[in-house]
Amino acid sequence: MKWNKKLIFLFSLGIIILLGAFFRFYNLNWDQGYFFHPDERNIANAVSRIRFFSQLNPQFFAYGSLPIYLYRFTGDFLVALTKNQNWVLEWPKINLIGRSFSALFSTISLIFVFLLSKRLFNKKIAFLAVFFTAFCPSLIQMAHFSVTESMLVFWVLLITILSFKIADKGTIKNYSLLGIVCGLSLATKTAAISFLIIPVVTHLFFYLKNIKAYLKGLLSFGLAFLTFTILSPYAFLAKEKFLESMRYESGVVLGKLKVVYVLQFEKTLPYLFQLKNLLWQMGPVALLAIFGVIILLVFALKKRCKKILVFLSFPIVYFLYIGSWYTKFIRYMVPLLPFFAIILSWLLYQIYLKRKLIGKILILISLSLSFLWALAFSSIYLKESTRITASKWIYENIKEESKILTEHWDDGLPLDLKGGKHPFLYQIEQLTIYEADNQEKINYYAEKLSQADYLILNSRRLYGTLMFLEEKYPLTSQYYRLLFAEELGYNKVAEFSVYPSLFNLEIKDDESEETFQVYDHPKVIIFENQKQFSQEEIKNILNIYD
Repeated sequence: MKWNKKLIFLFSLGIIILLGAFFRFYNLNWDQGYFFHPDERNIANAVSRIRFFSQLNPQFFAYGSLPIYLYRFTGDFLVALTKNQNWVLEWPKINLIGRSFSALFSTISLIFVFLLSKRLFNKKIAFLAVFFTAFCPSLIQMAHFSVTESMLVFWVLLITILSFKIADKGTIKNYSLLGIVCGLSLATKTAAISFLIIPVVTHLFFYLKNIKAYLKGLLSFGLAFLTFTILSPYAFLAKEKFLESMRYESGVVLGKLKVVYVLQFEKTLPYLFQLKNLLWQMGPVALLAIFGVIILLVFALKKRCKKILVFLSFPIVYFLYIGSWYTKFIRYMVPLLPFFAIILSWLLYQIYLKRKLIGKILILISLSLSFLWALAFSSIYLKESTRITASKWIYENIKEESKILTEHWDDGLPLDLKGGKHPFLYQIEQLTIYEADNQEKINYYAEKLSQADYLILNSRRLYGTLMFLEEKYPLTSQYYRLLFAEELGYNKVAEFSVYPSLFNLEIKDDESEETFQVYDHPKVIIFENQKQFSQEEIKNILNIYD
């Protein structure tokens, strides 16, 4: 009988992991090779520059060299296998390699979630934790991008497991493994230095007065540094470029350097903004997960449970740190998601132990909501990307030689499609939006708008921010309001949107942090200049300085 229960448990767990893998691997080529994510373009460009072993400088340091080398090595292997050089030359193919690794690392992380939560609590909680992680929309989304977030989740979970191994048995082997894995995480992205919170707290809780453990810790640190050096050598060989990149990235993150693509955070509240977006990342169960952090912390302090305090050290300290940042991209919260899934599972199990009927109902509702939200979100990968659909519409409905305005700092449309459909069939010009508002800018808007036939908003990246920054952009915010009110002579003739949906019910995520939407399912709006206002007429409509 026990074996039957065990087999059913393992079978059920296997099904969940396989379903999680399916959600992650499904339609990795969702953009048909058009690579709409700017970081994917940067990584693919860096990969295409690498030549083993004559040219190893990625010349790109926002991310570590490990993923770049890994993608290039895999590309070289595929070239040898298929005799097709495009695996290391064409960005779409490089992105496909990177996305495959993202999906793979994200899938293996499900096993790590089970091992970690089973070690910390029990296999029932571990089962729930795997479920919530498997069907976490933000983790599914990150698996569809050739960026490092899925790898970082993989490393932070492995670091936590190895830290617990050290807590149980501080052998040289365990310390050495931990050091190597920490080095690998740092070579993936230097921001992974925050993961060191876990082994440091482990050491302080379990080996505070153990001199031998400090020596082993030095060995672990040395191996981490050595691993990082081997896999990211140009952090030292091109030190000035590396440091310049680090200064730039830290300046952007802390708000010291307010580049245009982070202005969306100008009026956001620290911590509350991230917690609000956690609802998009995890679904409604995020509310219970947040509550669970507080309850578990109180429980751990009351019971003086060192292992739970070690486990909580990362999500609490990390959130307190990144939550204070000016820049609040949703991807910064991704390493916390499996921890929240485990905490949520623990809370639900505690409720079940105290109130079995209520606990069962709450568990069933939570599992259902999580699965349904994953289904709804993943539906965006069942449909054609809005940018591709919009491009087809443009070629079919807009005459050749028409003058089209697109927006600077966003991807231009139409795309270069097969069958002789090329952007150069039109006169395409970028409209510069982010420049300072003044009288001269009114003249600029009036000139460009009076001469164009169509205006395309490729996403909400600009209007979704600038409309609400009236103090900084009084003219531009007014320009967008007038445009949407169709008072500038331009009428909306087409709109293309794909929202998470289920049972014909759309979940409009326009209020989410913009990167949750604008890369894989942006709203595209096309306006036609139907009234043909003159430059002077548009100037008079826009003039806010008289």
